[in-house]
Amino acid sequence: MTPSDHRSPSDLAPTAAIVASTFMWGTLWIPLRQMNAAGLGEAFASTASFALCLLLLLPFALARWRRILEGGWPVLIAGLFMALAIALYAEGMVRGQVARVILLFYLTPVWSSLLGRAMLGEPITSRRVATILLGLSGMLVIFGIDAGIPLPRSAADWMGLAAGMTWAVSMVYVNRTAERPILDRIFVQFIFLAPAFYLLTLIPGAREVASMASGALGTAWFWLIAFALLWMLPVVWLSMFGGSRLDPGRVAIFLMLEIVVGLTSAALLTDETLGPRELLGAGLIMSATLAEVFGQRRARPALGD
Repeated sequence: MTPSDHRSPSDLAPTAAIVASTFMWGTLWIPLRQMNAAGLGEAFASTASFALCLLLLLPFALARWRRILEGGWPVLIAGLFMALAIALYAEGMVRGQVARVILLFYLTPVWSSLLGRAMLGEPITSRRVATILLGLSGMLVIFGIDAGIPLPRSAADWMGLAAGMTWAVSMVYVNRTAERPILDRIFVQFIFLAPAFYLLTLIPGAREVASMASGALGTAWFWLIAFALLWMLPVVWLSMFGGSRLDPGRVAIFLMLEIVVGLTSAALLTDETLGPRELLGAGLIMSATLAEVFGQRRARPALGD
């Protein structure tokens, strides 16, 4: 079944859902860091927020457990990979610079092209060459050409990269399971999310995995609940609703707005700088995504054919 089989007569609602989700993804770092600033151990608070989402969905799931099981492996795989993507994204933003994590996340077309050639033997088309050159150029600009080999240099950078890869896989299965009720798929995802995030905090270099400090709940409960109810549940629903009804290329284009939201919010609310180099790098990476998306609409011969 193709994505177009599930589209509504108008793409306005799913488009609006994806655009709205970009503002929430781009500001996801705010409640994560606020929980820590308010006295909560980041790992404990974020894991508790993910668990709260699961708890809220549990009554619904118990009433529909047979229907959820009918989704089979595709729903399970979609939930697992989306949970991994969100956990990696969230942990990367807490550990590292917001801008770097977001931009590495959006290098996904570059790595997908290289892995497709190395592992699947896919031809190197002119579109793929443009994608790779634009993406790597953007990374060179952001990291600084004089800084050595342009590879992620911290756990946070690697998490941003891995988040993009796992997100791409999840979107394939989200699109394939579009006939399943959205809440069924969301519940499956939250089964994996809290454990996945907690395990990521155990990777060396993270902050201490602490329990809630004495008296912290009185000042931090708002952010714990807000992260669960105002960010996580709505953004996952919006992403699944829009991703199930639009083709992946259009989703990728709309999601690029997250780069603008994330970089701007980080520049305004943190000490992260957003200078000409970062802006140029962001523009090149966004161009790589556009080259990948629009190139798919025109079949081009492989180089050397």
